[in-house]
Amino acid sequence: MSETSLAIINARLVDPASGHDGPSGVLIEDGVIVQTGGEIDVDAADEVIDAKGCILAPALIDLRCAKEPALTPDGETLDTLTAGAAAGGFGTIVLAPNARAPLDKADGFAGMNRGLAKRGVNVLSACGATQGLAGEQMAEIGLMVRGGAVYAGQGDRPIADTRTMRRLLAYTSQFDIWLSVRPADADLSEGTVALESDWSARMGLPAEPALSERIAIERDAALAELSGGKLMIDRLSTADGLAALRRARTRDQEIAATVAVAHLTLNEVDAGGLDSAFRMDPPLRAEADRRALVEAVTSGEIDAVVTDHRPTPFDDKGEPFALAIAGTMSLETALGAMLGLVHDGQLELIDALRVITCGPADLLGLPQGRIAEGAPADLILIDGDKPWVCDPDRFHSARGNCAWAGRRFQGQVLQTLVGGVTIYNQKA
Repeated sequence: MSETSLAIINARLVDPASGHDGPSGVLIEDGVIVQTGGEIDVDAADEVIDAKGCILAPALIDLRCAKEPALTPDGETLDTLTAGAAAGGFGTIVLAPNARAPLDKADGFAGMNRGLAKRGVNVLSACGATQGLAGEQMAEIGLMVRGGAVYAGQGDRPIADTRTMRRLLAYTSQFDIWLSVRPADADLSEGTVALESDWSARMGLPAEPALSERIAIERDAALAELSGGKLMIDRLSTADGLAALRRARTRDQEIAATVAVAHLTLNEVDAGGLDSAFRMDPPLRAEADRRALVEAVTSGEIDAVVTDHRPTPFDDKGEPFALAIAGTMSLETALGAMLGLVHDGQLELIDALRVITCGPADLLGLPQGRIAEGAPADLILIDGDKPWVCDPDRFHSARGNCAWAGRRFQGQVLQTLVGGVTIYNQKA
C-alpha cells in the first residue's frame, strides 16, 4: 500500500463501470483513489505522472489462469506468473483448477492463499468442485471457501452425471459462490481436439460438434433453476451456446458467462497448419462463432473475458496437434489481442475493457475494476497506438507456448499500479 500521494494528469480516462471516456486524471492517497476529474490538486501530490494523453484505465482482472504445481527448470512459478501478469496490465488474477493442479484439498488451502499475498499483483484462488476434477465426488468446497476460494470450478472437465451437477449447484448456493463449468456434453466431447467441421474432417481429427455446448448449457441452466445455484458458463465458445445462454436468461436465475480471449481473436483457420500452439480446450471455432461472441461482448451478454493462461511444458506442447496438451500463454498478450479488435472496428474500447475490468470484478464482488473515489488505486496506463510484435522469448516465463507468437499488435501497457504502487514500468 502506498504511503504517499500520487497524481496522474492529462490522461484519457476510460472507466467502463461508469461509462466515462474522456480527458481526466486521478489523485491517489495511501493506495486509494481520492479524487477524479479534470482539476486534480497536483500540489497535494508527492509525485505527479503526466499521462500525455495516454489511456488511464482500471488494472485488468483475470478469472482464469494456471497455477504451476511444482517447480521445474522451465516452469512457471508464482513469481514469473505475477511478473507476466503485471506486464500484461493485470492487477488481479485468479488461479483456476486444472488437471495438473485440481486445487481440490482443503488441507493447506488457506495457507496457500496466505502465501499468495504481497506479490504486487493480487492473487486469488478458485477451488476444485469435485475430487481430482473427475466429476464424481464433491470436493471439500465449504472448507476451501472459508480458506479464501472465490468460486468453485471444474477446469476442462465437464460433469457428466446430472445428479452430481445438481448437488454441486445446490451446495455452492449455500455459500453464494459461482459454480464454474465448461459447457460440453461429456460423451460428445470426450477425446476430441477440434470443432466438427469440414476442416477437421479433412484432417481426420476427432471433433466435437457445436451442439455439445448447447446441450450442456440447457441442462446446467435447468439444474441451476431447480437448485437455486449460481452457474458460470466457463469459456463459452459457439454461437449455438450463446443462443442457449440467451434462452436460459429469460428465466429468473443467476447465470454468468465468460469467454477466453483466444475464442474472440482466433478461429479454426489459425489452426489449419496443425501447429500445436493452436490446440485449445475448448477447441478453436468457426469464424461465425467468433463474430457472434464479439457481438455478445458489445451487447453486454458476456460478463468477463479470461486469459485461460496455461504455461505448457515444451515436450508436451511439441507433440503432434492431436496429442499435444491444450493451452496457450496469454497474460502478456490478452490486452494487445483485445485492442486488436478495437483497432479493427469490431469493438469499442470501453466494451473491450469492461469485460476485463469491472465485469469480472462485479462477478466476484471485488472493489477493483473501476476508477472512482474510494476504490483501490489499481490502474494501468496504456499507449493505445504503440506497435509491437509478440515474442515469447521476451516473456517473463521460461515457457513460450503462445498462439500469438509473431503477431503484430497495436497498443501496449506502459505502467501498472496496484494499491498506488507501480509494479510494472515499461521504461524500467
